[in-house]
Amino acid sequence: METKEDRSWHLIRNNNGEWISDDNVVFLSPQEERHLRIMSKLHHKPLSIQHGADGLLWCYKHEYNI
Repeated sequence: METKEDRSWHLIRNNNGEWISDDNVVFLSPQEERHLRIMSKLHHKPLSIQHGADGLLWCYKHEYNI
């Protein structure tokens, strides 16, 4: 296993148990999460809100940008 001291990213686990880089996610406040859910329903766009172990909410960056 390779480790680097200068690594500028971290791995987080999604709701399916898969590990992904935090470069691909956007962390959300509860207000942002509610707003995104409403907007995604209004525009019929997919949104997958994920729940972190610390109670953090996040979604994938590509969904956030839509």
